[in-house]
Amino acid sequence: MRCDRDNFYLPIYSTEKTDLHGLPGIFGDGGWVRKLIWITVTAVAWVIVIYETVLLFTNFFEYHHVTKVDVEYKQTVAFPAITVCNFNKYRESALTDYDIVNVGVHLGIVDENRNLLSPELYTDEFAATVAAINWTTTVEDPDYNMTDFVKRTGHQKEDFIVQCVWKEEDCAETDFVHTFTHLGNCYTFNKASDDTERKISMNAGASNGLRLVFNVEVDEYTPTNDLGSEAMDAGVKIMLHLPSEPPYVKELGFVSAVGQHTYVAMRHAQITSLPLPYTECQKEDTSGYFEQYSLQGCRIECETKAVEKYCDCRLVEQPTGDGFPVCSPNQTHVCAEEILLSVTEGTLVDDVCVCRSPCEVEDYPFSTTNAKLRPNFMERLFRGTSNNFTADYIMDNVAVVSLFYEALNFEVVEQLPEMSLVVLLANIGGNLGLFTGASALTAFQVFEYCFDEGDFQYRRSQKNKNKVGNADVSRLAVRPAEVPMRMGDVRSIMDYDTHDTLR
Repeated sequence: MRCDRDNFYLPIYSTEKTDLHGLPGIFGDGGWVRKLIWITVTAVAWVIVIYETVLLFTNFFEYHHVTKVDVEYKQTVAFPAITVCNFNKYRESALTDYDIVNVGVHLGIVDENRNLLSPELYTDEFAATVAAINWTTTVEDPDYNMTDFVKRTGHQKEDFIVQCVWKEEDCAETDFVHTFTHLGNCYTFNKASDDTERKISMNAGASNGLRLVFNVEVDEYTPTNDLGSEAMDAGVKIMLHLPSEPPYVKELGFVSAVGQHTYVAMRHAQITSLPLPYTECQKEDTSGYFEQYSLQGCRIECETKAVEKYCDCRLVEQPTGDGFPVCSPNQTHVCAEEILLSVTEGTLVDDVCVCRSPCEVEDYPFSTTNAKLRPNFMERLFRGTSNNFTADYIMDNVAVVSLFYEALNFEVVEQLPEMSLVVLLANIGGNLGLFTGASALTAFQVFEYCFDEGDFQYRRSQKNKNKVGNADVSRLAVRPAEVPMRMGDVRSIMDYDTHDTLR
């Protein structure tokens, strides 16, 4: 190994400085058999390290994640906002001659000849009202107010919500806020703008929740063509959501049927998802029309922008973000309803809107059970009140809903990276240490070796240069005296060893 030590610094580094396993065996003392064994073992170790490192990096950049689920117990839990809607959008008795002339054809109440499309679905009184309209003197109004029409003809809170009880006490008038949705007039309980004003549950169970008694007024149901399949149903549509999120009752929520008491046992869940590149959740918490981003808010915004783009107006229930006017009856049912249906079904190719779930979600999973109402007993409860219901009327029109927490805890669901950067480095370091003896400081030793090797080669080249220069000077010194140079002298000069001087 004398020649290697003279020409390279690696043998010195391998036997005297490095912590890497294998190199001392390759460059140290020993025969060729031993060195060959060490070369083979070292090569196999490095192949394993490289293979495992490639697998680790591949797994790291596939961005797998794991889900951590925990349950936290609280003394108090904030109650969600509760939005309730009647399946029926317009009350038959609230429709006037003026309304029928302006919206009757568009809603599918009367045909082009101004006759009822389905007389069997209406009461005799309503049929007589339509027949008595003087279509000559009553003409369509180009400035007809659709917002007023929807609010005025929809079910009113005092008629729809017969009773509201919060923690065994009557609700206040301010506990409900009017909200327009695709189902017309809806009412939201606990829609507080400040978290400190939200209703709080301090105990689990039905007596510490909300009980609502509804009168759906089935006799007032008006068959129209803007409700889709909901026109065949009678009951209450209910949605649980955060107070800061808009309700999307037509597509989401659950149903309470008439003649039944529906018990809704809720839970509270906080779900945290990893952003890109792990999942495609929406990290931003702002949206164009709403203060806080939500999945239903995004869907409402998509629908609104599409209607505004193709119809130059917006529906009554859509936000006023861009200042478009409310659609006229003709725009509503000729353009807006068609565009709304296309967005919902995803067939509007030019304006495909992608709504992703937010990375931070508060959800209210629930389970429901139902009990049949006792109409005779309820008839006695309402006897002597403004709602003097009969037993038959109760079975056809009254629905009761109780909403409560089944436990004062909330489920925390959190996504975590399966392999973080720290874990990746630890696994790589473990493989390097196990198979090669390398550590974090070994990298510094490699840099040190590169520096020492460069310095070694530079000094060696300088010594060789000086050696050749000295030989030339000696040759020039003897030529003027014409002293013959012998081959032995030249050989002794070329064999001059400077390695010890370098070291």
